[in-house]
Amino acid sequence: MELEEQLDKATSVGTDAPGAIPTPENSSFGGGSFAISSRQSPDKVAMTPRGTHWEGIHVATARSDQTSYYGPASGAYFVSRIGTYLASVLQRPAVPRSMQLRGACRALSSLASPEAGESTGAKSDEGPSVEMRGRFLRRPQEEYFISLFWESYHCTVPIIDEGAFRRDYASLWTSKDQRKASPLVDIILALCMQYGFGFLPRETVANENDGQFEDAQIAGRWYYRRCQSLLALEMESPTLVTVQCHIFSSLYLCCASFQNMAHSSLALAVRTAQILGLHLERPSMAEDERELRKRIWWALDAVETKVSMNLGRPSLALACHAEVSRPLHDAKSAALLGGILGTYAGVSWLMYSVEYQTLVSTASTIYLELYESFGSALRQKGVRSPYQDPEIMETCAKVLASRMELQEWVAAVPEGLKALRCSPASLPMSTDRTPMQIEYNAPLWLQRQRVFLELAYHSICMNLYRPFIMFSAPSSGNYSPFTERHSVAAAKHAITHTRIMHQMLSESDLLSGWMGSFRWQWNATVTLVGFVLAYPLGPSTQAARNAIDMAVEVFDIFKVNFAVAESASRLTTDLAAKVDLVMGKFRMGITESLGDGPSGEDAGSIQENQVSTGFRIVDSNGKVSPVGDSQYSSEFLESVLSFQAFNSFEDFYGDAFNFAGL
Repeated sequence: MELEEQLDKATSVGTDAPGAIPTPENSSFGGGSFAISSRQSPDKVAMTPRGTHWEGIHVATARSDQTSYYGPASGAYFVSRIGTYLASVLQRPAVPRSMQLRGACRALSSLASPEAGESTGAKSDEGPSVEMRGRFLRRPQEEYFISLFWESYHCTVPIIDEGAFRRDYASLWTSKDQRKASPLVDIILALCMQYGFGFLPRETVANENDGQFEDAQIAGRWYYRRCQSLLALEMESPTLVTVQCHIFSSLYLCCASFQNMAHSSLALAVRTAQILGLHLERPSMAEDERELRKRIWWALDAVETKVSMNLGRPSLALACHAEVSRPLHDAKSAALLGGILGTYAGVSWLMYSVEYQTLVSTASTIYLELYESFGSALRQKGVRSPYQDPEIMETCAKVLASRMELQEWVAAVPEGLKALRCSPASLPMSTDRTPMQIEYNAPLWLQRQRVFLELAYHSICMNLYRPFIMFSAPSSGNYSPFTERHSVAAAKHAITHTRIMHQMLSESDLLSGWMGSFRWQWNATVTLVGFVLAYPLGPSTQAARNAIDMAVEVFDIFKVNFAVAESASRLTTDLAAKVDLVMGKFRMGITESLGDGPSGEDAGSIQENQVSTGFRIVDSNGKVSPVGDSQYSSEFLESVLSFQAFNSFEDFYGDAFNFAGL
């Protein structure tokens, strides 16, 4: 518990000042307040005494000194725990500032800023338009990228009327090379360009204007910009298209690693949906319109809830008290709104979205109950972090064990939507590491939905279990079986996630171009690294260590297509080397202490103490020895936190770009 005590003392400094170490305990709003935020008034939350809930972390993940809040459930919080632990062990202060992503995105200003003298077009009677040389595509090119939409984003987030969209798109073309601006068309093009560029080799995608490589993360940004300009004109009189555009914008921003902007875009979507009454049942409407409104609402609820949980922040959608029923997903409903994907083996193309929404809803209920139990336990104990008291962790671990109802969800998923395993004895969505069976005869949309649903399940389970990975030694006699079991479960889901990613990228094109899946894998990789550092000896340690190597291979496949994966590959390789160094010296420390120190029962007790101390190497005199490069903790925080959010968005917009003419 020495480390946690040091961290508790460090919280008196605060993290908003430049140069402060971003410890996970330095914040003002924590996980225990998530349930409160959706059930009580802001006044009651503000009256909560300091130190009675689990606090998150304020850390700068951009170029400025401005910090952003990340809750205890977030990847940034877990990364900060690892970094703070390494800083303590290596006796080197951690650096709170994250660096820019190391790749083509670092040249964002030259890629995104308009050329000198470039101007915007004026608003005409035909609608807003922007004329910028070489930035927008010709009709055949646009139609190619839109063709990618139907079996990618449309089959996973079914929120548009396919027939109406095709008719509207055709009507926008006033001539062979001139199209009226449309926010929905523009954001769909931005998404599809981001996705399409993601499976093209980077060296083949050069910008015609400056000859530099176009990074897939920010491909289509001109269409994104124009969409936002058009949406600004609709704020007082929004439509369903406004909500659709905000949802798609958030997906675009997530893939581009602008997490704060994505979260803000979802907030706009929720409020706009409420303005339009999407959270209410409208039985008087025509069936097709009523079903479309339901699809939009529940898709928004799932996306906003999932992003909020990933960032550890309160969810707006949970506070809406929606009264609208779930959308239909039978064969008849699948044919509504001009849908052409249809059904296969009794599974309609709409079934995935309903099952995914149910998964997220079930997980959010577990999430809220878990963090409410953390807050309650912290109030009773009068401490600020559950890591200060192993009994709190064990108590809350028991709560999670009793509330973990995701297996019931797995059992209820239609068999046709489950990805089978190569072994008949292996169950779908299990963590037994059996390879998945790809049914190549199935439609592409169904193959993709099966993989996405399983990856989403493992990612959610991993995030729920991950807080129980502890880097400090439990007190003597305080064995915590539920806490340890959850730590291992987090590792098993991360291992399974990594193996599925590796198989799909090696044997199919189902995940090619999906930068969202890259972020899922990075989250799993961080979990694996943290687990191995916390448990350098254990039954699951070697499997987790092997999975880290497999994660490097995953990033190596991705890096052919987009630059950020190259950074992830280098960083993970470096982490793997450091993990090996730690594991080797840890084992060496045990061997030396057993050889030079007491024997018999005393030797056994020393070994148990050394194993329980996790990352630290303890000699026979009980002295803690630092391991590894003294600069490593600084490099770790600088590099790793950059993957949690993309840095500044200033250059993405560009000072020279003027929207006044729209």
